[in-house]
Amino acid sequence: MNGKTFSDRLSWRIMGIVVVVSLLAQIVTALVITDGSIHPIDWWREAPELLIYLIIIGLISFLVLYFFSHGVIRRTIRYGEELRKTTEAKERMESDLTLARDIQRGMLRTDFPPFCHAFINPAKAVGGDFYDFEQQGDYFYFAIGDVSGKGVAASLLMAITRVLLRFVVNEGLPLDVSMRRINDTFSNSNKAGMFVTMFVARIDLKTGHMEYCNAGHDPILVMPPDGEPYMLKCKPNIAIGLFENFSFEAERIDFEQGTRVIAYTDGVTEAERKDLSQYGDERLLAWAPNVVERSHETSLSEQAVVESLYHSVRDFADDNPQNDDITIMSIYI
Repeated sequence: MNGKTFSDRLSWRIMGIVVVVSLLAQIVTALVITDGSIHPIDWWREAPELLIYLIIIGLISFLVLYFFSHGVIRRTIRYGEELRKTTEAKERMESDLTLARDIQRGMLRTDFPPFCHAFINPAKAVGGDFYDFEQQGDYFYFAIGDVSGKGVAASLLMAITRVLLRFVVNEGLPLDVSMRRINDTFSNSNKAGMFVTMFVARIDLKTGHMEYCNAGHDPILVMPPDGEPYMLKCKPNIAIGLFENFSFEAERIDFEQGTRVIAYTDGVTEAERKDLSQYGDERLLAWAPNVVERSHETSLSEQAVVESLYHSVRDFADDNPQNDDITIMSIYI
């Protein structure tokens, strides 16, 4: 049944009800007017004017109500049809986003070694944050990154960046060379003007020696087994995708055994309360000593460390909606 036929049938049914109710109301009105002195059967003989008046008013009411209700019903049905189409389109989009989210999550490794764990919570269905890791003998590579923006565009760029990263890391090149190759490839086809901040490192698990290169990303948090936690100082390399032929600089540092490093995206430090105050570096540094102390008392898994920081951030934000993707990665050396 099409919309027009349905609206016509519905209009006539409603009008039938309206006419019956209207006639009953007019009969009651006539009885009131005549004060019951004239029997309805004798109206035509005793009060023809009243009967004619009721017939005319009834016809006028019928026509007015028909055209009014018919238009309203047609508009209501048209609105319902548009709402149905909009709902179906929204459901298809949500289904596509759910599929994209599952694909994106499937790209992220979850086979963590005992000394490493990572967690991502996107602000939308899909996001632009990513992490990656690879163990090659005694060397452990890890990376964390944040694509500018959020949503589907950022997720696509995240996937491309991760593929490029995996490709150059498997070649075994120095990190500064790897970052330059990724940047040149990315910049050459970056028509949208987006960029990626990224921290990449390679740790010698036997000696604690770490080579690292920071492309405009937040500094990692270092928690020595003894001593105050601190933010690792990095040379000011640019983010990936801004300029071609940029010479990235890699750096090196030696950690003592028992050091834990926390890599994260700015969704951690820029998490906001409703008053727009942010979590910030100071709260991050204040959170760290408690973890170090707990590590001295008991064996603390890297998953527990990651969850502890995430809950600290969300507790700070209270009920304020998450405004950016949050990614946290913990490595125990």
